Amino acid sequence: MDPHIEGFLLQLTSVSQDLPGTAGHLSREQFNWRPSPQRWSIGQCVEHLNITTERYLPVLRRAMTEARSAGRLASGPFVLGFLERWFLGYMEPPPRRKTRTGKAFVAAPDLDPAATIARFNTLQNDLGQCIREAAGLDLKAIKVRSQFGPVSWSLNGTFAILLAHERRHIWQARQVRTDPAFPAEAR
Repeated sequence: MDPHIEGFLLQLTSVSQDLPGTAGHLSREQFNWRPSPQRWSIGQCVEHLNITTERYLPVLRRAMTEARSAGRLASGPFVLGFLERWFLGYMEPPPRRKTRTGKAFVAAPDLDPAATIARFNTLQNDLGQCIREAAGLDLKAIKVRSQFGPVSWSLNGTFAILLAHERRHIWQARQVRTDPAFPAEAR
């Protein structure tokens, strides 16, 4: 298997394995508890990842289909560009600066834990399949428009940034879970 694809799949597996320890076995109250009105709950962190993955999957698949039709194939190695490396570092947890998220990516304040986590697992499987389907493509030459702003990244950069984004929000959810005021049990 292509080492880039394998690396992305390992990162995806790591995120998927991190979630149960952070968001699993919580009451609805715990899942939706917010440390302050300006901060997200564990549920909102998870659902934000769901919304993001759901928005990116068709964009990724379309770019990959077009690239395969155009014969944009390569075996790598694939190097991230300067801006991709900078932005990847910016996305990695812990965040050094807070950023505002567009309304389309902000989750509702009251979420069902089981349904939200089941959706997360389904979307993670879909993203893993999408990553596997990228094998053999020229990950550096294929451009993908960001769903967060007016910039395009390489497919290689997009996968790397999406996975760092997932780590960032799992880290954020873990901070909520370890907050001293986090409810110990449902009332």
